[in-house]
Amino acid sequence: MPSRQILIFFSDTGGGHRAAANALRDAFHFLFPGEYEITFVDGFRECAPFPFNHIPDTYFPLTAYAPHLWGALFHSSNSRLSLPLSASFDDFILRSGCARVIRARAPDLVISVHPLINRAACNALKEIDPDTPFATVVTDLFDAHGLWFSAASDLVVVPTAGAFERGLKWKFPREKMRVIGQPISIKFATHAPAESQRALRERLGLRDDLFTILLVGGGEGMGPLRAIARALDHAALPIQLVVIAGRNKSLYKYLTELPWQIAVNVQSFVNNMPDWMRASDLVITKAGPGTIMETLAAGKPMLLSGYLRGQEEGNVKFVQETGVGVLRASPHAIVHQLRAWLDGDRAQLTAMQASATRAARPNAALEIAQELVKLL
Repeated sequence: MPSRQILIFFSDTGGGHRAAANALRDAFHFLFPGEYEITFVDGFRECAPFPFNHIPDTYFPLTAYAPHLWGALFHSSNSRLSLPLSASFDDFILRSGCARVIRARAPDLVISVHPLINRAACNALKEIDPDTPFATVVTDLFDAHGLWFSAASDLVVVPTAGAFERGLKWKFPREKMRVIGQPISIKFATHAPAESQRALRERLGLRDDLFTILLVGGGEGMGPLRAIARALDHAALPIQLVVIAGRNKSLYKYLTELPWQIAVNVQSFVNNMPDWMRASDLVITKAGPGTIMETLAAGKPMLLSGYLRGQEEGNVKFVQETGVGVLRASPHAIVHQLRAWLDGDRAQLTAMQASATRAARPNAALEIAQELVKLL
């Protein structure tokens, strides 16, 4: 039996929080086999009363059909005046449920990878057992929401220097923060020999003689993937296109039934994303933090197709200031940029690829796990 219990609070508001939790779990199991039992708790579904336990169900329709409202909610809750009210409200609806789960699990370490659950889970733990450590793993790359820093965490791990500065802005103690990176799948880590791009393409059924573009929208297949794919097909560029539709079944069906003019490979949800990224020359994605950091870990330049107002605005800033990609927020602009690169000088692509390799933190999940065990 594992000797120690680790409890990770997350919620399925988008795929990034679960992906971070999965990465941390796999890192613990890889580094310390058999030593830790990892339990996930969706803080809203399992700890919040009705109707707040349905918050995860509202995330996709709200962000997909009312992005301006989502952005307004993000910014309106993230000021000096409003943040204490937001934190207190989250604490009010979640703390008793978090306490119930903590008592039942009796963990040796509690981790939060979700800003809205952060404070309530920490307060519940400190009331039950002040000696049990609590850690926060931030998954906003740059403009991290103040709720990430609203708990009395023993350790806050942030992905970038920009997020660290946000923590200082919200008066979180400098000595309790570490800049390590975003926890992404350990399949991106450098502990195994890399397979050549040629070999990867052969194994994945891709051609080796075409510039290969990977189009993704996260695990849920979010964003204007249909419009982008059709625009690329109509442009008749000398490319090979891979589209990962994720769990979006209607998107997968639509794309697989199209009469394509260019070479296309359409996949649903995949468990080998590192292979598809490394087999590609360029990744087109929305500005989700997990996919951005995975793209960097694969050493690929990226073309951002859009961003979620509020939490992903800083991600765009991070990508552009780091020199690893550009934002082109319409299918027409994406095609125009690709044509400029493919028909002209590819120096910018080469420079972005070099910058991606420098900015990559492929071992972040492993390094975070190593830092977290120091709390025990």
